[in-house]
Order: sequence, then C-alpha cells, then structure tokens
Amino acid sequence: MEEVSREIFYESVRTWADVPFSQSEGWIRMQSGGREERVRYFLDENIGCAAHVKRFGGLSMLMVDTECLRHKETKASTYKQFYEDLRRQGCQIVEVNSRRPYSAACEVGMRQAGYLRPVGSFSYELTKLIDLQQPVSYDENWRRHLKKTASAGLKLTDTGNPTQDDCADFVRLYEEMGRRKHLRVPADSASLAMLLADKRFRLYFLETSDKERIATILIHLRGEEAGLIYAANGAKADGLYAGFEMYRQLLETLQEAGVRVFDMEKMGASAHSTNAVYQFKNGIRGTLTALCGEWSAYRYRGTALGMYFIKKYVWHRQQA
Repeated sequence: MEEVSREIFYESVRTWADVPFSQSEGWIRMQSGGREERVRYFLDENIGCAAHVKRFGGLSMLMVDTECLRHKETKASTYKQFYEDLRRQGCQIVEVNSRRPYSAACEVGMRQAGYLRPVGSFSYELTKLIDLQQPVSYDENWRRHLKKTASAGLKLTDTGNPTQDDCADFVRLYEEMGRRKHLRVPADSASLAMLLADKRFRLYFLETSDKERIATILIHLRGEEAGLIYAANGAKADGLYAGFEMYRQLLETLQEAGVRVFDMEKMGASAHSTNAVYQFKNGIRGTLTALCGEWSAYRYRGTALGMYFIKKYVWHRQQA
C-alpha cells in the first residue's frame, strides 16, 4: 500500500470494476466540505480508498466508506493485506463501513487483519435490490396508495444540470420533512452543488400539475446500476401520498434508460421509528440483501466502548 495524491488515486481507480458512489470524487468532496486535509488516499494493486480523517480527544481516526475494488471477486488475503497496512498509517482508530453485499472473503480478511464488529452498529446492514429487468411489483399497501394518487397529475422531472435554485429546493423540502420527523438536513446548497457537479449523481423532483415541487429524490447512477441516496417529502406531499408515486415514476424512468438493478439502500428494520421507513421501502418487491457492514480496529483497549458513547451521546447518531 502507498498513500497517493487525489489525482493519482482517481486516475488509478477510473477503470476498476467496483468503485462505489461513496468513493466518487463528488461524494468525498461533499462529505469533507471541500477541505483536502480531511481526506487521505490509499492504494495498492487491488484495493483503494479515500479515507476521511477525524480528530478528537487527542486521537485520530480514519473512516472508510466502502473501498474500491479492482476486481468484483476479491480474495480474503487481499482484504487482509490492505487493512493491515491501513492500521499502520499513524491513526489510533480505523473504522470501515461497507455498503457492499455480504462477502465471506471480506469478513475473513477483516478479522484476520485484526478488525472486529463495533460495540454498537450505527449504520444499516440490510438493503433491498430491485430487479429492473422484470416488471416492478408492489405489495397491497403500495397498490392501494398508488391508486389514490393516480389522478393527482404528479410528474417526476430530472434536473439534468442542476442549478443553485434546484439545490435550494432540495434543502427546502428536506427541511420541511426534517421538522416533522426530527431529521437533520444532510447537506447545504453549496455542498449539494459540489456533489451534483459529478454526473454520477442525479436529482429529481416530483411536481404538481402547476409545477410546484413537493418531493425530491437524489440517486447515484453508474452504468446499469443505480441506488437511492436521499429522498424527501415536503409538507404538501404527505396528503397526496407523493412518495409512492415518486418511486414508481423513478423506477419506470430507470427501466426505460436501461438500468438493470436499483439499490434501495438503508433498510432499517427495527423496533423504533426507522421501522416505518423499512416497511415503506419493503413494499416494493425485491431481494433483501445483507451487507458487509461495520468493522473497527483500535490501538488502545477501552476505545471500543468509548466510541460507542461518543457516537450515541456526543454525535447523536441513530443506532441501526
């Protein structure tokens, strides 16, 4: 492994088989606020990652969101070597969250490299993959709500080359939903504009017949694969059951564009409020899929429990 510049990293992984959206230049730029010193780039022959740098309490941490793979099928020994090397890069904590479908090779490699599951999980380890090569089907609840909204004249529009006004509308709709559901807006207008400069990301709005934007959805797109990132219903959308119609039209649009599979992302089955989102997404027929999930390596004993309390009570993250 070697640490490389941003330019060398992205030129190197450009032709690799599996470069997740979370490792794309646009996403990394948005998550770091455009500050280059918050990101380090690591590369070996078969695996690479852009790792976010976080410092607190005299400790430094590398955070990896789903590494890049040269080949779709990667051996346990390859994971082991890369993540052993990553532990030697001068940070006391390394945390990895993989959104990739579960791989025994990944689990074996991570464990042999000295990584363990964290004390508490704060990311979703389940998703649903929708096969767009087949007609999309829905459960009875979805079919009932789609009938209710059929006469509302709602239309999904692709922003194409999003403007600052488009970004501001996304933030506005998310704020409206956030006030009702106690959610934090994931990005401001400037950060969203940074992301959307990367053409792997597409922003859509659901509009009424008089062109009022009442809901929005942000997706990632790469060749024949696409997936959800964020969706938001404004105050007016709930009464029109707009979320159901927005997903229906989106999946139909992607099918027409030749996309083969759609990743619903973040399927949070639980005993608390996130279960409602799980039930909503689960109404679209597809394959529930376990993910590789979270892995942690700590230099000092006791750090694992300390990180749990920091995430839960200082950073106020929702446990998955």
